Amino acid sequence: MPSTSPAEPAAGAERLSLGGGLLVALVCLLVSVGALASLPRATDGSAPVAIVFPPWTDGVEAVARSFASGHRVLRSGRFTAIVVVAPTLSGQAPALPKGAWFSLVLAGLAGCLDTPGRTETSS
Repeated sequence: MPSTSPAEPAAGAERLSLGGGLLVALVCLLVSVGALASLPRATDGSAPVAIVFPPWTDGVEAVARSFASGHRVLRSGRFTAIVVVAPTLSGQAPALPKGAWFSLVLAGLAGCLDTPGRTETSS
C-alpha cells in the first residue's frame, strides 16, 4: 500500500500562486467598482435619494448628519446606515453629508436600498 506524507498535496488539489491570487483580487475589485459606477446617481435633486454611509455608522448619526447638511430626511433605508431623503424644492441637491460614501437615486434599484412595503409617490 503506497503511503503519502502529510506534506504532499492531495491528488487533484492545486494551490493558487501569489500572482494568481493578486490577479483574482484585482478582477474582483474592478468588477465591484464597475457595478458601483453603473448605479443611478443623484444629479439635480428632483428625485428621492438614498444616502449611503459606512455600515458601522449608527442610524441616528446618519440621520443627524443628513439633516445637518440640509437634506429633508424621509426615513431610514433597508439598513440603518442608509438614509432616504426627499427631493429638494429648489432643484439643487445639497452637499453630501459628512462621512457619507455616496448617494443614489431610488428609481431603478427595485427596492434594494429602500425598506419593503414602502413606496414613493410623486405629487
